Amino acid sequence: MGKKNMIAMILMCILVVAALQFSTANGEEKVDKYEAKFEAKYKSCYQTCEKECLHSGNGQSFCEVKCDEDCDKKETADKLHINLP
Repeated sequence: MGKKNMIAMILMCILVVAALQFSTANGEEKVDKYEAKFEAKYKSCYQTCEKECLHSGNGQSFCEVKCDEDCDKKETADKLHINLP
């Protein structure tokens, strides 16, 4: 009887671990989709900002920092549903 209980316990552990892995995988997929949406917006914002900044005669380093900060603020505000002026 002891072996049967041990085998049953091991099978239960395997089932619990499999269920946790499945729920974790589904949660990560939702997070990935959510983050991908903001990543696409950030890239678009950054590329537009960088083109405009460089066209204005500013240097590459200045534009990288400026656009990163501006687009990061916009992304954060969008995630928090805040309207920036």
